[in-house]
Amino acid sequence: MKALVSLIGGQHVPNLLVIQEVRPDRLILLVTKGMQKGKDQLLQALLVGGLDYQSRCETVPIDDENSVHEVVEKLDAVYQTRPDGEEWIVNLTGGRKPMSIGAYTFSTTHNVQTLYIAEQRQGEAIELRGGPSLPIQYAISTREFLAGYGFKVRNAHVLERNAAQARTLLELASHLTASHENRSLKGFLGRLQILKEKKIREAKREYERNGITLSPRDEVSLKNVAMRDSICRQYDLKLQGPFLTGNLNKHAIEFLTGKWLEVFIWGVLSPFEGSAIGDLNIGIVVGGTGQGQDNELDVSYIKDQSLCIVECKTGGQHHDPNADNTLYKIEAVKAGLGAIRVETYFGTTSSNVIDEKTGVLKESLKNRASLYNCAIISGHELREMAEFWIKKDTDALTRNVRSAFKLP
Repeated sequence: MKALVSLIGGQHVPNLLVIQEVRPDRLILLVTKGMQKGKDQLLQALLVGGLDYQSRCETVPIDDENSVHEVVEKLDAVYQTRPDGEEWIVNLTGGRKPMSIGAYTFSTTHNVQTLYIAEQRQGEAIELRGGPSLPIQYAISTREFLAGYGFKVRNAHVLERNAAQARTLLELASHLTASHENRSLKGFLGRLQILKEKKIREAKREYERNGITLSPRDEVSLKNVAMRDSICRQYDLKLQGPFLTGNLNKHAIEFLTGKWLEVFIWGVLSPFEGSAIGDLNIGIVVGGTGQGQDNELDVSYIKDQSLCIVECKTGGQHHDPNADNTLYKIEAVKAGLGAIRVETYFGTTSSNVIDEKTGVLKESLKNRASLYNCAIISGHELREMAEFWIKKDTDALTRNVRSAFKLP
């Protein structure tokens, strides 16, 4: 029999990782009055990951979170009730500092294993009393990460379908990314955006069901012959004079009016799944357990037990000339999760992030992004990646993706 003591605090990941590695027969959770929700969320995250401790969990209430003595006293009382020969392990990564000190005092008194996960060393739980570290081989999923903060993935049932669709569109997405500055292509995509907005205003339900049927009256044209032929093949469109005709369903319209960048970024990250990153997804919808507005994460993945979010923007973004609104949105989503281990990236082909005089990222934007700890990946960088993808220059593409997304 094995019992694991965990201290409940605002961050559940260290506790979850140790529990998944140790697989104790029983959990003993030190919980203050203000951390009852944290306990419930940890148990829910474990349940999402396949471990049900609802009936194998003992709660030790801590009235004074600053009292080392109370922690020692209450752990001693529980220890005396346990059967002889039961193995005890204490995880100090959580709770308030006095709680950790009390738990450490208890562990040294009773000579039990004492673990701690350092912030920058998520691959092991250090044995603080001098024994061998516990390797952390378990990789947390996005659903477990979110569940521990009271959120859930609302569209888990469509994520595999999203990935399958992205695979079929990756080649076209790469060519769109590589040519995003082409004037003819920009005119074509802009015209589709206008038609989409008009259709939604006039007949939203019909748009949802049937998309848009293009006719010569819509004046949708594309002079870039290679790109035009590629789009026509993908969506079975025809040429009538200079104009494209045929039906584009909602998903096709959404892809051509911006989601192609999400598909491209998902695609260049795909080769790293299972090594540098895990649980790569496109189009996850995150919502709270109660009422509230959902948020869609364009591209997301897990890296070093942290959730990474990529926000993607294309087009002129005339409503957001300095990209302020996008950065605010990214920071708001990050802050709303209440998690300390979240990385954010802003991938954009829009020129609103570029200083017209210098041709590089605006200094004010760089400063604001640095304040939010959000990495900006510009259209120039994305175009270069797309060109490497098209040329099948795997080595160059790998270097660029590693650098842009800070991959090991």
